[in-house]
Amino acid sequence: MLPGVIGVMMATEAIKYIIGIGEPLIGRLILYDALSMTYREMKVPRDENCPLCGKNPSITKLIDDYDAAAENPETFAPAAD
Repeated sequence: MLPGVIGVMMATEAIKYIIGIGEPLIGRLILYDALSMTYREMKVPRDENCPLCGKNPSITKLIDDYDAAAENPETFAPAAD
């Protein structure tokens, strides 16, 4: 049952984002307690030093060749701070 509930929540968020309706969970985290059937919401502040979404991202593209990345991790490693 738990994977179904979480899956429906994830699908709902994707649909809301794609068609641009409702309020997406950007900057928020939902905590679900299946035993008590309760939800809590937490605000998650943006990390300015995040290598993906911070002020100066070092991750700017997807890796196309995952085998090469696994064999040569230093080539595909994010830039050092």
